[in-house]
Order: sequence, then C-alpha cells, then structure tokens
Amino acid sequence: MSLRLRLFLWLLHRNPESMAATELSEYRRQVNESWRKNRWWIDGRLVQLPMVKNHYIENRQGEPIQVRQYKSKNSNGKVLFYLHGGGWVGRNIDTYDNFCRRISRHTKMTVYSIGYRLSPEVKFPGALEDGIDAIRHFINNHNLDVNRLHLCGDSAGGNMAIGITYLLRQEVSFQKLLLLYPPVSTLFNQPSMETYGKGHIIEKEDITWMRDQYLGPDTKSNNPLVSPLYYQDFSFLPTTMVSVGGKDPLYDQVVEFTKKVQSDGQPIEFHQYPDLPHGFYLLHNLSRSVRRAYQDVYKFYR
Repeated sequence: MSLRLRLFLWLLHRNPESMAATELSEYRRQVNESWRKNRWWIDGRLVQLPMVKNHYIENRQGEPIQVRQYKSKNSNGKVLFYLHGGGWVGRNIDTYDNFCRRISRHTKMTVYSIGYRLSPEVKFPGALEDGIDAIRHFINNHNLDVNRLHLCGDSAGGNMAIGITYLLRQEVSFQKLLLLYPPVSTLFNQPSMETYGKGHIIEKEDITWMRDQYLGPDTKSNNPLVSPLYYQDFSFLPTTMVSVGGKDPLYDQVVEFTKKVQSDGQPIEFHQYPDLPHGFYLLHNLSRSVRRAYQDVYKFYR
C-alpha cells in the first residue's frame, strides 16, 4: 500500500465515530464538504470535457431526478449509464464527477450519471426504480442506439446495476456491465469482513447500518434484487467485469459472486488489486495501483 494511501486512511480514521452514531443529515454534510475540500489531492485535477450537462427528469412518482451527462471529444456513440456509490444513504453524482469525466474522456463513451434518491427517506426498491426510470427516459427521448448501451455501478450502485440488468432484461440488452466492488449479499459474515471491516474506508458496523437504512421491513435477505448471490440463473448478465481491492471487506462476497457467474458459463472478467481498499476508484492520486485499475476499465471498453 502506498504511503499516500496509508496517510489517507490514517486521516480518515482520526475520528472513530461511526456513521450510525451521527445524525444522517450531518453525516451527509460532512462527507460532501470533506470531499469538496480534499478532492484535489485525493482524486486529482478536474478532467476537462467539451460537454457536461445536467438534466432533470421525473421518476414514476413524478419526483425530480438529476442526471449528469458527459460527452468527450470524438464521442464514439456508445452510452454508459452509471450508478454511484455511497451505501445507498450518502454521496451523490458530484462525488463521482471526476470518475465519470475520466471514463468518458478515455473510452469516448457518453456517460449518464444517475442521481437516484437516497435511503432511508426512500426504501428499496425506490433507488432501483429511479435508475430504471432514468434509463428508459434517455432511451425513449434522446435517440440512443439501443445496441450500444452499457451499465456501470460503484459499490451500492453495483448492487443496483445487477438488479437493473435483471429487471430490464426484456427491454434492454446492455453490451457490457462494469461492477466496482459491489455488495452482493446482505449477510456480512465472510472472513474478509472480519479482517478488513475495521480501518479500511468502510467498516462492518457502518456497512450493516447502511444496509438497514436501504431495506424495507418486509424485504427478505435472500431477495436477489438486494442479494445477487441468490440468483439461480445468471444468463441475464452481459459480458461483465468485476473489480475489487484485496483489502476490501466485501472481497469474499465479490469472489463468490464471480465464481457463481463463471460456473453458470457467463463471460466475466475478475480484476483484483491486492493493496487497495474499498472505494479506490475515488483515490486516483493516492496509488499507482488505482491508476492501473483505471487502465483495466479503459481496456474493457475498447
């Protein structure tokens, strides 16, 4: 692990107070303010693109959903829908703005980053429905080539991306699916959770709390839409790439998911980075391993 990344983790955990012990609105304020102040040294300079545009659409409840569009020079006509991370409860499309800029610039795809509603104000399946409504809106109203659509999800967004792929399987044939360290089970009893569930970006206590904010009281833990490990058939998945750090509490979950997809005969690439924690695609400036991980993403979309 790089010295910069070690320093970042030390700074991150100087205040050991858990998310569950912090009032939610204050937690969100702190996270967003800290990112605005520190993004430049954690994630690097803002990637410049010729077009970055905010759209505001209505979901099925008539509520506004923000979607940010990124278009690079010499765009190739491919479209990537992106679902951000944040444990279903925090962060927003601003946090992942530079990630989307990099992906658009280096792959020449047009990226749509979907600002789905957060929990606990909106329980499962509200965020999933927002993602579906946004994808349908842009397909129906923006003259997209339905044969050149891709989907990506980061962390909680990766969990949702799997569910959206399944729910839209009769409508949309995504060409490729990119999953960045997705939680794929609501049970957190794996060895990696015990080993890295303290002091590595996210902690077991916080992951459990975020899960409980997202799930409704009647949601069963073996529902594949929240625990994709429970799918019996993975034939709905397109060509998929999974990316995870070796020091991620979710590591064992991700490995098990990958093996199940492989055993079902579906094409899936597995990329692991032994020295990286959860959420590393936001840490572009802190490790060469992160920058190598970006190169793997660019290669996947060539």
